[in-house]
Amino acid sequence: MEFRKQLAVFFMVLIILTFSTSCMLLEESLMTPYPEISQTDVPVQSETPFVEGPKVDWLLTAQGLGATVGDRITLRLPPNGSASRVWGTGLYTADSSIGTAAVHMGLITFASGGEVTIEIQEGHSSYVGSIRNDVESTSYGVWGLSFAFIDRDGRIISTYKEISATPVTASVPVVSVVTPVEQSETVSVVDWNTNAQGYEEFIGSRYSYTLPPDGLPGRVWGTDLYTSDSSIGTAAVHAGLISFATGGTVTIEIVEGQSSYEGSVRNGVETTSYGQWGGSYVFIDGSGNVVKPMASVAKATQIADANWSTSSQGYEQFIGSRYSYTLPPDGLPGRVWGTDLYTSDSSIGTAAVHAGLISFATGGTVTIEIVEGQSSYEGSMRNGVETTSYGQWGSSFKFVR
Repeated sequence: MEFRKQLAVFFMVLIILTFSTSCMLLEESLMTPYPEISQTDVPVQSETPFVEGPKVDWLLTAQGLGATVGDRITLRLPPNGSASRVWGTGLYTADSSIGTAAVHMGLITFASGGEVTIEIQEGHSSYVGSIRNDVESTSYGVWGLSFAFIDRDGRIISTYKEISATPVTASVPVVSVVTPVEQSETVSVVDWNTNAQGYEEFIGSRYSYTLPPDGLPGRVWGTDLYTSDSSIGTAAVHAGLISFATGGTVTIEIVEGQSSYEGSVRNGVETTSYGQWGGSYVFIDGSGNVVKPMASVAKATQIADANWSTSSQGYEQFIGSRYSYTLPPDGLPGRVWGTDLYTSDSSIGTAAVHAGLISFATGGTVTIEIVEGQSSYEGSMRNGVETTSYGQWGSSFKFVR
């Protein structure tokens, strides 16, 4: 009996010890914290930056990208931007705020920001300021590097005719806009290659330039009214306003493009005829008036031994040059193509009769000017001479009265 009591007590103690140990283990399990998960153990999706290196903000310029000519860079401007300095329109100086220029172009807004792509381009001789989308950009002269915006199709976004890229190395003052009569502002010194490209859309605007001495001639198209890509200095010499030796100050006014431009020889400068072009300029005198056309001072070369079969073939390359011919009496008609403007292989004498300048019976002296070929020539009946229509031809002539 006693043994059974002892055995019961033993099992009771064993149960109590087992239960106590289980409770302790449970308590320890509940009180032991889980191990902390390191942030490095959780995969994070990285975002590829649009521009590596400099921080993309509203002060970022193309100079800050360290890119070279031809590079294209896409940037994302953050919301709530603020305006910064910009020089140019469509084509901007490399030190202009990219974000502000994008707002000026209407591509993004300061409030929302957005993504834009630029292309680094060579520097230009001038940049045109304007007010667009509540952003005012500033005009400037020569600058060594530029940028333009690119659309989704990879094309340059431009608000005016493309400006030809001309590398530049030296800095000059800003080209100033002048009033028609008073010119109280400082006039800019520019080089003899400066033209009016980039200003085509500013019809009626006037700009003054000072050309330095010892200039060299550049290409010019037109007479009195010049294509926008003509050398302003050389056109001014052609117009008799300044000389290559001394240089001088001139003022131009931007006017609309024309369907054709007539070349001529004046003051030792030969300009070229041309067809349609998108922008032009004229010169303005000190009183604010358009400089009136001058009488041509081109001298004609006398051609000896002309006959009624003589044409202007062989002179095609001498655009703007003038030649005089004396046709003998009792002439016989030859072939002629055109009206007023004749193909270079037309009989000069017969064309002169058609134009009413001489007659077959008496002959006479006429002067022609070589002009560029045309896409078509229209025939007609005049003064008893019938001329023929024709298509494209490489050179032409007209009569100078």
